[in-house]
Amino acid sequence: MSKDSDQTEAAPRKFKLGPLANLNQVTKGLAKTIRAMADGSLDSQVGARICNGLGIMRACFETQKLEQLEERMEKIIDHVPYKRIRTEEDELYVHSGANGHDRAATRLISTDETERHSN
Repeated sequence: MSKDSDQTEAAPRKFKLGPLANLNQVTKGLAKTIRAMADGSLDSQVGARICNGLGIMRACFETQKLEQLEERMEKIIDHVPYKRIRTEEDELYVHSGANGHDRAATRLISTDETERHSN
């Protein structure tokens, strides 16, 4: 009796990452690559190179997102009213209380302090 059968073994599927257009997709690509290395369907050296590239892409997307958030914060800050308060030791910018809150936002060095530390 022959052990040959009419069924052919399915060829291993080719590893595909999918789209990498945003941070979420890159994160999913990293996870997919790590799983493929773990189950042996992707050579670990190749997988490590892919992960390295995806890590660089992730860092780029995160930097881009932080820059966008910074721009948004600056736009918001430009619209928040602040009043200036002078005390003996220092000068503060304090929220004007438009929302019912008075809290220090930024500390400026007073003239007295600059004279003290000039030499």
